[in-house]
Amino acid sequence: MGVLDGAIPMNPTPDMQAILHKYRDDGFAVVRRFLDAREHDAIDAAVQHVTTTVAPSLAIGEVYQEGETTQAIRSMFHLEKHSDFFRDLQRHARLLTLSRTLLEDPQAALGTIMYFGKPAREGSLTPPHQDNFYQCFVPPEAMRITIAIDASTADNGPLTCQRGSHQLGVLPHKPSDVLGFSQILAETPDKLRYPEIEICLEPGDICVHATNTVHFSRPNTTDRSRRQLAIECSSTRAQQDQALLRQRHQAVKALHRKKG
Repeated sequence: MGVLDGAIPMNPTPDMQAILHKYRDDGFAVVRRFLDAREHDAIDAAVQHVTTTVAPSLAIGEVYQEGETTQAIRSMFHLEKHSDFFRDLQRHARLLTLSRTLLEDPQAALGTIMYFGKPAREGSLTPPHQDNFYQCFVPPEAMRITIAIDASTADNGPLTCQRGSHQLGVLPHKPSDVLGFSQILAETPDKLRYPEIEICLEPGDICVHATNTVHFSRPNTTDRSRRQLAIECSSTRAQQDQALLRQRHQAVKALHRKKG
C-alpha cells in the first residue's frame, strides 16, 4: 500500500491545472491547507453543533451510530437541511471554483453535505465501494470533496483510494449487510495495476475523488478521533438514472427492515 505523494500545496494559491491533471489521471487529488485556521475552526464548531443537538432526533438513514458504549456518530447526511452554516458552505467561493474546474462546468453547484466520523478505538471499517453505485450518475461527472477536521493518519482509518480505478466504470457490487454501506464491491480491482493510496490529511486539507473511484477506510485503532466533512458535486451534464436509483433506495430500505 502506498502513502499519498504529489499533493498540491495551497499557498499562495492552488494550481488548478495541476489539480485537474492529478484528478484526471488518478481519480483523486489532494490540496494541502485549502482551508485556513478560521475556516477550519468554524466547520469544527458547526459539526459539533449538529452532531450533538440535531443528530439525536434523526432517524436511521439520516444518521448512523458507532459502538455499543459511546454511540458516537459514524455518519450523518444532509447537514445543509439542519444548519444555515452548511447552507452557506454550499456557496463557498473557492470550493465552487475547484469543483467547477475539475468538472469542467462553470455552472456546477455544491450539493449535499455529509459528516463521517471514526471515533477513537471503535471507528469501524468502511468497505470498498464506488459512490456512483449509489448515486447512478450518467455520465459519471460527479465527485466528493473530503475536508479533514482531524488529522487523518495511517493508523486511524484514512480514506484510501485505488489510483486509476475511476477509469473502470461502475463495477459489480453485492449486499454487505452493513447499515450505512448496503452494497460493497463484489471484487476489488487488481492492486498492482490500481494501487491503494492512503490519503493522510492534516486539518484543513482536502481530498477530491471521482464518483467512480474505488475507495475504503480501515478501522481507527488509535486514541484519536478521525472526523471528516464531505460535499458532493456533479456537473450539469450528469443525470441520475432514476430506475437504478429506486433500486438502490429499495435495497437500503430492505436492509433497514432486516436490521430493524
